[in-house]
Amino acid sequence: MAAGTLFTYPENWRAFKAQIAAQYSGAQLKVASSPPAFTFGQTNRTPAFLNNFPLGKVPAYQGDDGFCLSESNAIAHYLSNDALRGATPSAAAQVLQWVSFADSEVVPPASVWVFPTLGIMPFNKQYKYPEELTLAFKSCNLITGMFQRLDKLRKTAFASVILFGTNDDSSISGIWVFRGQELAFTLNPDWQIDYESYEWRKLDPDSEECKTKVKEYFAWEGDFKHVGKAFNQGKIFK
Repeated sequence: MAAGTLFTYPENWRAFKAQIAAQYSGAQLKVASSPPAFTFGQTNRTPAFLNNFPLGKVPAYQGDDGFCLSESNAIAHYLSNDALRGATPSAAAQVLQWVSFADSEVVPPASVWVFPTLGIMPFNKQYKYPEELTLAFKSCNLITGMFQRLDKLRKTAFASVILFGTNDDSSISGIWVFRGQELAFTLNPDWQIDYESYEWRKLDPDSEECKTKVKEYFAWEGDFKHVGKAFNQGKIFK
C-alpha cells in the first residue's frame, strides 16, 4: 500500500483528488501544506524540491520509498486501489474516460460558476466569451477581472494594461514587471485563468523597443505603432 507525503498549498482543490483517493483506498497520506513542512512559493523553489519536481508545481507527491510524482490525476491514480482505478482494462479505460471528461468539460465552467461560491476561487464574472468583447467597457472589465484574481501578486508584480480601440474593434495589451525572471502565473493554478488568453514575450531592457514601450505604457500616451488602434483607457496593477 502506498505511503508518502502530498505537498500543496491550503485548500488546493486539485490536491483533494489525491486525498479522496487515499481515503477510499487506505493509502497512508500525509499532507504538507503549511510551515514548516511546506510554504508555497518558497519550498517549491528550493533546489531540493526542484530536484524531485523540476517544474515546481503542486500538488506533488513523494513516497516514503523516495518515489516522486506530479500532476493531480496521476497522483490520485497511484494512491487508488483496483476499485477506483478499474480492475479490468475496460473498466480502467472508463475511469480514464470520465477523468478526462471532468478535466475538459466540468472543471472549466465549474471554475467560473461553482468554485467562487465555495470560496475556492475569488468571485468575478467571466468575460472570455466573444459576445462579451463587443463593447469597450466590457473589454475593459477583462482587465479588472484579471487584476482582482491576481490580488496576491500585488507585492511582487507591477503592470500597466491598456484597452485600445472602440466598440466592436478593441484589443488589450500591456507591460508586466515581476520579481524574478519568469512569469509568476504558473506558480498557482488559480492565477492561470486569464494569462493563457494572452501572448507573452520577454522584453530586452536594453533595446529601444523596450524603452519606447515602457515610456508609452507607463505614461498612457504615444504612437503605440505596434497596436494600430487608438488609446481608450488604461489600468495599473500595483
